[in-house]
Amino acid sequence: MKKPCIKQLAFSKRSSAARPCAADAGHLPPAFLDELSCFETLRTYQGRLFGLDEHLRRLADSCAGLGRTLPIGAAGLKDWLAGAVREGGFPESIVRVSVHWSGPGEGRIIAITREFRPRPRGDFERGVRLRTAVGRRPPARAQNAQVKSSQYLPAVLALIDAAPDGAETLFLDAGGYVAEGSASNIFAVTKDKTILTPPIASGILRGVTRARVMALARKRGLAVKETLFTRHDLYNAAECFLTNTSSEVLPVVEVDSRRIGTGRPGPVAKLLRKGFRNG
Repeated sequence: MKKPCIKQLAFSKRSSAARPCAADAGHLPPAFLDELSCFETLRTYQGRLFGLDEHLRRLADSCAGLGRTLPIGAAGLKDWLAGAVREGGFPESIVRVSVHWSGPGEGRIIAITREFRPRPRGDFERGVRLRTAVGRRPPARAQNAQVKSSQYLPAVLALIDAAPDGAETLFLDAGGYVAEGSASNIFAVTKDKTILTPPIASGILRGVTRARVMALARKRGLAVKETLFTRHDLYNAAECFLTNTSSEVLPVVEVDSRRIGTGRPGPVAKLLRKGFRNG
């Protein structure tokens, strides 16, 4: 298996320009996992990064949420990431770009480019299962969900808990309403084909794929409602699906051992997945 391509840019308040630095895993700073940091994950289609403008805006927002500024302009960062994709040389890539601060105005931008490996086809043909995590998402007033911090402890613990039976993770918010997956947004489809998804104000991440799928659904004449809903609503939904960068639209057929709808991927999820893939 070909190794990931790692590129780094060092930035400093003493210099107006970020500069390339050693770009292999052996030269990552010792405190790499402990520094104040935020990140975005992108994927390519035919070698082009999807939703690049949206992801970079969100990265800048994450920096701002940490009281920092993105240390390189969007145009320069776009060119640098395109170079990371080219250097990786993979048929299709998944790119994790992160900004790390080791002190005021000091740090690195790191891009790790790996070969994109899609989920097994069966996950889309048969659907996946969800299990509700024991821990809950903190309220929006306690933690800004729009900051994609690299410290993802609640999600990691939930994944460990769900791993034995291969289920995906469902988080509830502090009030007990459906929030999101460990790294995905969630949608429910009612029996009258209204699509429900939790509102951003409830403390969920403003997903790039989520926004594209909502726009696509409305374009196809489907009603989309951002509203709070419970697990009871989810258990009784006609359909359920998740959205994120790597899986696009992923049908869910079971939640907490309860069958959703027919127990098979539904027509709305299939329509949106096909529409998303066809652009």
